[in-house]
Amino acid sequence: MKHNSNPRPVRDERGFAMAGLLMVMLMLMVVGVYSVSHTATDTRITSHFDTGNRAFFAAESGVMHGLNAMNGPGVINFENEVVDRWDEVLGTAFIALPSDIGSRYSVDVAADPTDPRDRGRIVATGTGPLLSRRAIEITLGKSANYGGPPGAIHIAADDGVASQFQGNAFEVDGNNRNRFGALANDGRKVPGISTRNSNVANSVSNSLSNQQKDNVRGTGFSMNPLTPSVQQAPSPSIESLDLFVEALLMNPTTFSTGTKSFNGNDVFGTMASPQVTHMTNQDVRINGNAEGSGILIVDGSLTINGNLDFTGLIIVRGETVINQGLAADGETVVLGNATILGSLWTGNLSIRVGGSAIIDYCHECLQLVDTIGGQSMMLPRPMAVVAWGEVL
Repeated sequence: MKHNSNPRPVRDERGFAMAGLLMVMLMLMVVGVYSVSHTATDTRITSHFDTGNRAFFAAESGVMHGLNAMNGPGVINFENEVVDRWDEVLGTAFIALPSDIGSRYSVDVAADPTDPRDRGRIVATGTGPLLSRRAIEITLGKSANYGGPPGAIHIAADDGVASQFQGNAFEVDGNNRNRFGALANDGRKVPGISTRNSNVANSVSNSLSNQQKDNVRGTGFSMNPLTPSVQQAPSPSIESLDLFVEALLMNPTTFSTGTKSFNGNDVFGTMASPQVTHMTNQDVRINGNAEGSGILIVDGSLTINGNLDFTGLIIVRGETVINQGLAADGETVVLGNATILGSLWTGNLSIRVGGSAIIDYCHECLQLVDTIGGQSMMLPRPMAVVAWGEVL
């Protein structure tokens, strides 16, 4: 039997193994590239989502900043006091967020074309990294209810205040009273004396003796330790007082007088018929018996040495008064038997309170004078949010 001396050789399969390995590596590379690409896409999506949120939060901050800027002093005429003065109130330049330097906001305002006195809008635009941009529009309407004054006495000056309190028979109380002078016991209160900054508040507090500190009561008052109610509060500036006066004087029933001294039985409005009384003399003195109800505006200085019973709001804008032979620049002087229920605002650099003067906060009294002459919302009040929406 013949044997084959050249048997068939065994197939070499090393090439197939190499090809398979290359295919597996290729598939792993494809999966890796897809994974990296997918991760990068997710990262970009997450990054854009984050920056969009940062822009949105910036826009929200702009809305709050704008509202606080206008509502600190309050508003009578939105177009005149806010829109026309927006560059002074806040402005439209972009402001960086202190907590996120990569985000900024700008705020613009506009009056409602059909009701520019009482309605308007805010548009706050926020920006973030990666050119993200969001905008929020807020529709505003003047709050229907008067929220109350910053204090029983409000000092609008930002510095240079030289206050003086005489005797120990006066009372300045920010605890709410009713129209008859009794405590309302409704928990409503404001500072006895409010100021625009802590420096003025400290100056006024330091001018009170230990015997006088418990004569000034209201928010923040304490007997132990003895602390008078003198506090910084969001409140009108001297410029705001001037704008308020301009708005108030538009009331057609305003009574103006250039009289300097009031020595008889003078009446400046009644509870049944309150009025805006405008005293244009630069040195007004009430020496006799006088009473009134409404809003009393004094362009010059005011000295009360007689008997005055007044219900409502008194605004004094003057700079100089000569009281009993003593020259003192820029004073509001209340030394007589005065009873003021409501609030007294002064733009003067000095204020003296003494005698048996009583100046008490009265929310009811201020509400009663808020519709003088049939015109609603005479007093400054905050703007409230009516509608909210994202526009970008």
